[in-house]
Amino acid sequence: MNNLFTIYTKDEIEIFHELETKTDLFSSTSTLIKISKKISIFKNIPENILFKIVKDIKIIKYKKDELIIEENEKTKSMYYILLGEVNVVKSDKIIATIKPNSIIGEIASLLNQPRTASVYSARDGTTLIEFKIDFTLMQTNLGYYFAIIYKNLSVELAKKLLIK
Repeated sequence: MNNLFTIYTKDEIEIFHELETKTDLFSSTSTLIKISKKISIFKNIPENILFKIVKDIKIIKYKKDELIIEENEKTKSMYYILLGEVNVVKSDKIIATIKPNSIIGEIASLLNQPRTASVYSARDGTTLIEFKIDFTLMQTNLGYYFAIIYKNLSVELAKKLLIK
């Protein structure tokens, strides 16, 4: 049975502490690459491939109740929760609270559809990595890696369904 919790090393925890002061593109990209093995959708994707297919990487820190994703907006960003947690809201009702080490925003990105719910930071200091996957590269020699990402995303979505 899969462990539902991710254990971070001392070095990875130090990376999170560095996030307090660094938010530039280089540190965002290097942070994503350094922790990519902990991000479920990037399982079995080599770091050099991630550099090619993941773009627009940002580390964003939110205050409590700050809007992260707005229902019905059309964007392709996905988010990985580094610290804190988020509330998923539909019809002004919290339908889920998502904890660290989880991906959010993947449905709209995969289906190229508007967002299915709004997402708000559940506490001060919630820190996310925002990124996009360049799906236009799927028809290139990188296609094999997109198949792995789709499989990993399927597993991630299935886990979310099991929690409900």
